[in-house]
Amino acid sequence: MKKLICILVLGLMLGGVARAGNNFTFVSNFEDKSFFISCSAKGNYEIGGDVYIRTIIDEYKITVGKLKSTKDPSKELLYPKSITIINTNANQSDMKKRLHFNLYRTDKLDNTARIFDIRYNEKIINVFDDRGPAGVYMNYTMSISLISGIYKIDYKDIMQSNRNDYIQYNAIGKCSGLGSLLSFLENNPSEKGSGASSGTAFFISRDGYLLTNHHVVNGCSISKLSYKKKDYDTKLIATDKTLDLALLKANIRPENYIEFSSSDPKKLQKIFVAGYPLGKGLSDDLKITSGIVSSLKGFKDNSNEIQVDAAINPGNSGGPIVNESGELVAIAVSGMSKKLTESINFGIKADAARTFLKTNKVSPSISRFSFSNNSDKLLKILEDSTVYTYCNK
Repeated sequence: MKKLICILVLGLMLGGVARAGNNFTFVSNFEDKSFFISCSAKGNYEIGGDVYIRTIIDEYKITVGKLKSTKDPSKELLYPKSITIINTNANQSDMKKRLHFNLYRTDKLDNTARIFDIRYNEKIINVFDDRGPAGVYMNYTMSISLISGIYKIDYKDIMQSNRNDYIQYNAIGKCSGLGSLLSFLENNPSEKGSGASSGTAFFISRDGYLLTNHHVVNGCSISKLSYKKKDYDTKLIATDKTLDLALLKANIRPENYIEFSSSDPKKLQKIFVAGYPLGKGLSDDLKITSGIVSSLKGFKDNSNEIQVDAAINPGNSGGPIVNESGELVAIAVSGMSKKLTESINFGIKADAARTFLKTNKVSPSISRFSFSNNSDKLLKILEDSTVYTYCNK
């Protein structure tokens, strides 16, 4: 076992290079930005069958750089460039080590090198590794949710010569110091041609007013929408970064719009979520999922949000969450990482959105009579009022 631990620590200290895939390479004329993150995770630490409960303390230096697409040189985006574990298991001096993950194009790598893969998607940083030094099989996964601070680490190392000799650790914890990193990524959109943003929006009146999330339109010069197989420009009327809401207006008189429910959401209430998960890459057809209201508070007791168990995926952001009558209960905004949780998603309460609209001198329509619609009527309301919105940043 001591031999295994020595090999493991040596392998971690040696580190390696990481791949961002074949699509991107770094732009050299961008000044890198570094952020220090502290994480503490308590979990099961198992050595050859002996299980211990242990808290691992990690400190990370996350460097952000700009990537340029090798397939389309006009596209650039901000991306975590590297992650360095400054001090792993700070409570034990003999386990102090430095592990560095670098993003690097795979076609530049020696096939014998250890490869780490850093991915940043929907405000989640994931680091993967499925290789190890000679004689050891290593499987390592680290996930940091920038928006919630939740941190998960899993690794398992097995001696190839002895499958009964292994080290394994599984834990979930919290990270601090993420606010400045998330703020930097959100407030420093790449230059023209940096890529595209898309999400969902929905009409709230016959006058062409729409609601969506702030993060869907943030950095867009002009947001567009697709309605009845035609594309239209929209005008940004107002935003609220704290609530993550945005008000748009299009020169359209929609066939239908969504009224606000006059009742507060309730636990176990049945709801439906409409939107365009994964944009139009999946298909241009509106997708609808169903579930219940799981909690009347969002993450960290956020009273402006509800928690639902209906599926919410990238691209659903800004879409309506309605009751059986087709009345607005909430606006889809985010979900916990699917690697960490299952069916924990959030929506901004309709009441918070109503206050946002009134502040910006728009009076939403509130349903006075609530009757359950059959599936055909509910589907027509959602399809006539929910749109795909996008922009090129």
